[in-house]
Amino acid sequence: MARGERTRSSLLVFLMLTSVFVSLVGPATPVVAANDTTSGTISGTEVWQGSHDLTGDVVVSSGAKLIIQPGTTVTFPNGTHLDARGSICIGASSCGASGNANTAQKITFRWTEPSNSSARGECYGMSNGNEEIFIEDPSCFEGVLIRDSIDLSQTAIRYLTIDGAWGIPYYIDTLNEFRYGALVLDGASPTLREMEFTDVNTSSVLTTNLAQPRFIGGEYVVGNDDESGVDGSAVQIYSSGTPVTPLIMDSPTLVGTDRGCGQRDGGRPTVWVQDAFIEIDDADISVGDFGISLRYSSGSVTNSSINVNCNGVDIYSLKSVGTSDYYNIVASNEITTGEGTPVTAYGGAHADIYDNELSGASGGSGIAVYSSYANIQDNDIGPIGGWNGLWMLGSFDVIAENNTIHDVAKEVVLAGEYGSNAPAPSAARAYLANNTLSTDGTGACSSMTHFDGEFTCPAVMAFRSGLTMYDNVINAAGDADGIRAVGALLDIRRNTWNVPSTGAVIKHFNTGNAGSQQYGTLGFFTENSWNGVDMTYNVTKSAVTVQSETIPSASAGGDPVILSWPDQEAWPANQFQNAIVPTEVQECALCDNLTPRNFPLAISMDNNSTVFTFAALANLDLSSIFIETQPTPYAVQVRRAELVRYQVLVEGERVAGAGVLVEDALGNDLYDIETLDDGYTPWFSLPSDFHLDFRGLGGGDNPDGYANDEFEDSCTDGIDNDGDLVTDTDDPDCDYAAGTRELSLYRYTAYKFGSGLDRGEFTLEDSSYQGTAELLNLAPSVSVSQNEGHSFRKIVNITGNAHDGVLAAFYQTDELAQWDQKGYVHSVEVKDPFTGDWDNALVATDSSGAGMGEVTRNNHPFKTWFYELDMSSMAEGDYTFEFRSFDGITHSPIVGITIKLNTQAPTISVTSPSSMSTHSDDSVTFEGTAYDFYGCPEQCSMDVEDIYFQIVGPNFQVITPVSGGPDWSWTWDFGGQPRVNAQYTFTIWASDSDFCVGVIDECEATVLTLNIDNSNTAPFLSVTSPQNGDRLAVSETSVFEGVARDSDGTITRVDVEVLDIANGYINVHSDAITDFASNGAFSQEWNSMALRHNAEYQIRMRSYDGFDYSEWIEFQITADNPPDAGNNQPVFDSSDWVDEITLYCELDSQSQDRCTLAEIDLMQYFSDADQNQELMLSVYDNEELTSDDEYGVVFSIASNGEATYNPITMSFYDPEISGWSLDGVIFVASDPFGSKANSLPVSINVIGLSFVVNEPEDSRIGDDEIAIFTGTGLPGKTVTATIGGNPVNNTVISSDSTWQMGIPGSRISGSATPQFKYGGETYEPGFKITVSDDEGTGIGVMLILGVVILLGAIAAFAYFFVEIEEEDEAEDSTQVVDSEEREEDPYSRAKSEEEAPSTQNERFQSHADHPGWLWDTVDQEWVPEDSQA
Repeated sequence: MARGERTRSSLLVFLMLTSVFVSLVGPATPVVAANDTTSGTISGTEVWQGSHDLTGDVVVSSGAKLIIQPGTTVTFPNGTHLDARGSICIGASSCGASGNANTAQKITFRWTEPSNSSARGECYGMSNGNEEIFIEDPSCFEGVLIRDSIDLSQTAIRYLTIDGAWGIPYYIDTLNEFRYGALVLDGASPTLREMEFTDVNTSSVLTTNLAQPRFIGGEYVVGNDDESGVDGSAVQIYSSGTPVTPLIMDSPTLVGTDRGCGQRDGGRPTVWVQDAFIEIDDADISVGDFGISLRYSSGSVTNSSINVNCNGVDIYSLKSVGTSDYYNIVASNEITTGEGTPVTAYGGAHADIYDNELSGASGGSGIAVYSSYANIQDNDIGPIGGWNGLWMLGSFDVIAENNTIHDVAKEVVLAGEYGSNAPAPSAARAYLANNTLSTDGTGACSSMTHFDGEFTCPAVMAFRSGLTMYDNVINAAGDADGIRAVGALLDIRRNTWNVPSTGAVIKHFNTGNAGSQQYGTLGFFTENSWNGVDMTYNVTKSAVTVQSETIPSASAGGDPVILSWPDQEAWPANQFQNAIVPTEVQECALCDNLTPRNFPLAISMDNNSTVFTFAALANLDLSSIFIETQPTPYAVQVRRAELVRYQVLVEGERVAGAGVLVEDALGNDLYDIETLDDGYTPWFSLPSDFHLDFRGLGGGDNPDGYANDEFEDSCTDGIDNDGDLVTDTDDPDCDYAAGTRELSLYRYTAYKFGSGLDRGEFTLEDSSYQGTAELLNLAPSVSVSQNEGHSFRKIVNITGNAHDGVLAAFYQTDELAQWDQKGYVHSVEVKDPFTGDWDNALVATDSSGAGMGEVTRNNHPFKTWFYELDMSSMAEGDYTFEFRSFDGITHSPIVGITIKLNTQAPTISVTSPSSMSTHSDDSVTFEGTAYDFYGCPEQCSMDVEDIYFQIVGPNFQVITPVSGGPDWSWTWDFGGQPRVNAQYTFTIWASDSDFCVGVIDECEATVLTLNIDNSNTAPFLSVTSPQNGDRLAVSETSVFEGVARDSDGTITRVDVEVLDIANGYINVHSDAITDFASNGAFSQEWNSMALRHNAEYQIRMRSYDGFDYSEWIEFQITADNPPDAGNNQPVFDSSDWVDEITLYCELDSQSQDRCTLAEIDLMQYFSDADQNQELMLSVYDNEELTSDDEYGVVFSIASNGEATYNPITMSFYDPEISGWSLDGVIFVASDPFGSKANSLPVSINVIGLSFVVNEPEDSRIGDDEIAIFTGTGLPGKTVTATIGGNPVNNTVISSDSTWQMGIPGSRISGSATPQFKYGGETYEPGFKITVSDDEGTGIGVMLILGVVILLGAIAAFAYFFVEIEEEDEAEDSTQVVDSEEREEDPYSRAKSEEEAPSTQNERFQSHADHPGWLWDTVDQEWVPEDSQA
C-alpha cells in the first residue's frame, strides 16, 4: 500500500514540475542584429545604437524592421541614403526602441563632405519620361526616403536631426517634374516628433502620393544650395492627405528664404502645398520671404505666428474631388508682412478668413481677394502701410462682417480696381456689415479717367461692382470722402459716416473713348447717419434713391445735394449716345448671378437721366438740391417720393420672403424687394411728384439750378405718370386752376413660389402708402395610378402623382415650370380604412427624387409617390383609401379608391385522375375544385382565376393556365407528344388576383405522377426462314418467311437486304415485303441463284409500322450452290434443339470429374435425303472471331454423332472457371459433295461452385418435426448427414446444383450438431439443432437472462459509483475472499453428486431410429449400446 501511495505521489510531483517547466518555455527570442548592416539590405530586425558608420546605401526591405536607439549617431558617406520600405523605429519605445528619444538623447543622421567635390554624383542623368536631371553635385541623393509599404504600427520617429543631407530627387507625377527633399515621404504616413534639419541643400521635407504624416514640433529649414537651383521651400507638400485624414503640421518652426519679394529675388514660400489636404496649427515662421502657399488645396492655417517679407498666406483656387469642392480656413493667426499682403485669395479660391491680426504690407493690402469667394469675419486689419485694408478685384464675392480695419494708406475698402493696370471690370459683389472702417484721410489716390487726377483716398471705393453696406461705422479724417462709387450698384443702409468731406460721391463709368458704353451708378440709401460732412450726395449720370435720413446742412455757400449730367442728352434723336446702363451682375448665362445681396432696386436705368429720388429726408427740400449741369431739362430729374410698403398675405396669413415687383405706369421696373418675417416689405420710396429745372416757365427765373418753382412739377416732366397715354399739360389732370396735377400710377406684382400670385395697381398721392397683396394660391392636385378595384396582396402599395398649380406636359426651362406650378406639394395625406378623420391622417412617401421645394422642367416633389400599408393580418375584402395633397397652404380635392385585398392563397383539390394511373388514347382529363376566401361568406371563391398546370416529362416542361373557378375541368391532349411511354409529373395549383399567378408562390400545389402511354410500340419481326447458320440451297423460289406484327398499328413493310460478306458486305439483293396475312405472317419468294457456292452472306430484315422500325434482325447463311446440281443438301431439324446448357464445376476440387458434362446427339438433328451418304460432323469456326478457335478442340464428336464437352478441357487454355463457358457453338454437317447444313447456335454456361450447407430456418424443433438443411453442390453427388458418426439421412444434388435434406427431431436427443459428408470429405458447419417439447422454455430462458443482466448492472453500478472509504481494507478483504474461494468445499462433492443424474439410464437414451446406439446426454454424442451394458 505504501509503495502504491509513493508511486502516485511521485507521479503527481512529476506532472506538476512538467507543467511548470512547460509554462516557462516561451517562443524563441528572434535573433536581432546590432549595427551589423553598413550598406545593403536589412531583411530582418536590426538595431542601431551608439555610433554607427555606414559605407553605402541602406535599404530596409518590406517586412523588415530597423530600430535606432535614443542617442545614436549614424554617419552616412557622401551621396548615400536610407530607403525605408519596411518598419523604421527611430527613438520610440512604442515600436521597439529601448526608450523615447528626447532633447538630451537626440538621434542624428549626419552626412560627410565629398572627398572629391568636383566628382559627378549619381543624380546626373536621372530621368523619368521626358524629364531629366543634370545635377553634377556628388552629394546629390542624400537623405531619408520612407515609402508607403512601411508598417505604421511599427514605425515612429522622435527627435531625429538630419544634418548635412543634400536631398533626394523624387519625381512628382502631378507635376511631371522632379522635386527634392532631405526627408521624402512617398505615400508614408508616420508620426514624426521634433524633427530638426540643419545644413540641407534642398527642402527639409517632401511628401507626395497621398502621404498623411503628422509632424509634431520640429524645425524645418529651407535649403542653402544656390548653385544647383534646388533650394525649394522648407516643406513641399504634393498630392498628400485626404478629406478625412489630412496631413498635419502641429507646432512646427519653419525657416524660409530671406531674399526679397521681387520676381528675380529668388524668394520662396516657406511651405508650399499643392493638390493636398493639410492642417497647419501653431506654426511659427519668423524668417521667410513668403509664408504659406496653398495651391489647388484644402486646409487650414490656424493659431500661427507668421512674420515674413512678402505675402503671409497665399490661397490659389481650391481642391476638388469629383463634384465636391473643399475650402480653406485662415483663422486666429498673427500675420505681419514687411512688404506683401498678409492673406490673399485668388484664382477661384474659397476662403474663410476670421479672427486674425493682420498688419504690415508696405507694398500690399491687408486682405486681397481676386476673382474668389471670401468670408472675412472678426479680423483686426492694420496698420497697412501700402494700400488697402480690404482689396477686392476681378469677379469676387465677399462677405466681410465684424472686422476692424484701421491705419491704412489708401482706401480702407476697395471693391473693384480702377488703376491703370487693373483688369477689365467683372461682375462682382461685396457685403459689408458691422465693420469699423477708419482712415486718417492722408492717402493720395489718383485717376485721370474718372476723377481728373489725384484725390484724397475715400474710406470706401466701389468701382464697377456691387456693394452692400449695413450697420458699419466709417471714420475718416482730413478731407477724405466717405464713399466714392463709379458705375456701381449700391445698397447702403444704417451706416454711421463720420466724414469731413463729401458723404457719397456717385458717378458714372466712362472710359472717354468714343462710342464706349457708359455705366451709371444705381444706388439705394436709407437710414444712414451723416456726421461732419460738408456735402452729403454728389451724383453724376447716375440714379440714387435716398430715404429716411437726416441730411446735414452744407458748408457755407454750398448745397447738401448736387446733381449733374455733363454730357448731351441721350434720347432717340441721337440714338441714345452717352446713355447709361447698370453694371453687369452676371458674366455669362451659366455664371453666378452676383446681384448685391438684398438689392431692392430693379437693375435698370430706363430714364437715361441723373435721377435723385428722395423720401422722408429731414433737413432737405427742393431748394437744397442743386442741379449743376444739364444739357436739357430732362437730363436731371428730382423726384419727391413717398414711403411705401406692402404687406403680403395668403388666406389671411402673412407671407415672409415674398417678392414684390413695383413698376411705374409705363412698365419700367423700379423695385424688386422681398417681405420680411412679419410679411411686410421694408419701406421704399416711390416718386409722387417729378421736378425738372425748366427755362421759360412763369413765376420764376429758370433755369436757376433748382427744380422748386411753381410749375416745375409732374405736369412739366415729360412723363406719362398715370399711364393714360397723355403727357403733361395735355393730360386733363393737369389743371392748375383747379389745383390738380398728374398723379403717379404704380403697378405691383406680389409673388412667392409656393404661396401664390397677386397683381394690382395704386395711385400715389402726397403721403406714405401701405398696401396689401392677397396672394391667390392655386390648389394642388393629386391622382392615384391604380384603377378602382385594384387587387393587392397582403401589402397595399398605392401609387400616384401630385403637383401644385398647373402642370404642362413639357417645359423648356425650369423657370417656366416654376411659374406654372407656382409652388410644390409638401405632402400627400392618406386616410386609410382605419383612420377616422383627416386630423390623424398619415402621409405618403415622395418617390420623385426631387429635393424639398425643388421644381425643375422635368421633376417636382411628389411627382410620383406611394403609400404602403401591411394588411397581411386583415381579412380579405374591399377597403377604401382617401388621398389629398397639401402645398403648404391649400389642400387638393380628395381622391378615393376602393381596393381589393388578398391575404390568403387559394387552395385546390384534384378529384381525378389519381396519381400513378396510366392514360393512353391521346388525352387525360383533370377535374377538381378550388377555394378562395375573397367574397366570403356570400360569394366565396369568386376571385379564383386560372388553374395552372406545370407539366414535366421527358424533354418537356410547360406551365399552362386554364380557365378556373370553384369547379373546374381540363383535358390535356398529349397526342402531339413524343411517341413514348413515360411518366409525367403534373403540379397543379389555383390562382386568384394576386396569389400564384404563373408561379406556385404560397399556394399548396397538388402533385400527380401519371403514366402517359403515348408510345408507338415498335413493330415485331420474327424470321422463320432462313435461320442463322443455315446452308441455303439456292433456288429461283427461295423463300423469306416469318411474322411481322404491330401492337398499336399495322405493318406496312418488311425490308430485306442480302449482303456478300466476302466482298465487303456489298448488297447483292434488296427486297420489300408488303403482303401480310391477318396474323402478320408473310412468305415471299426470291431468286437466290446468284449466290456463290459455300459463300457466306448476311441477311438483314426489319419491319416498319409507319412510325418506327423494328431492330434489324441479322443472321448469316452459307449458300449451297454446288456444281452437281442433283445433290441434296443436308438438313438440320431444330425441333427439340436447346440453345443453352448450364454446367457446374467445383471450385475447390482438383478432381478430373469435378464438372458436369454437356452431351448432344447430333444425329437426332442432322439428316441427308441422299441415300448411302455419310455425314461428316464438326464444330463451326468463324474465321472472323478468335473466341471460338478452341471450340473444335474441346468439343469431342464420336463417330456415332455424340458431341461431348467436359469444361475441364478448357483449363489448358484458361485456368479460371469463368473462362470455360462457350458462347454460340455451331455444328456443321457436310456430305461428300461439300453441301453443308449448320445447326442453330448453342451456348454452354459453366458456373463454379463450392459445397455449401445453409443454416436451417428453425434450429429448435419438436420431436415430431424435421430440421430442413439446404445447400449447393455438384449435381449428381450424394450428401449424407451424420450425428455422432451415425448417418441420419442423405440426398442427391439436383441438376440445378441445389440440395435439400431433413433431419427428424426423433433422431436427436436434446440437441445435436450434424455433420455432412460430400465427395469423400466431412463438413461440420456448426449448426446446432435443439429438440424441446416445452414451448415456453425460450421465454423462461429469456427471463432468466434478463434477471442475470439486471443483477450484473446493479453490481457494476455499486462497483463504480458507491464510494468505498476504506480502500486499503477493501483490498485486503478482497484478498481474503480470494483465498477463501480457493479452499476446497467439503460439501462440493456431495453437491456435484446431487446435481448429477441419479442413474445411468437417465444419461444414455435409446431411439428407435438408431438401433444399437445410445445418446449420451452428458457428452452429447452417440455411443454403441454394448459399451454401456
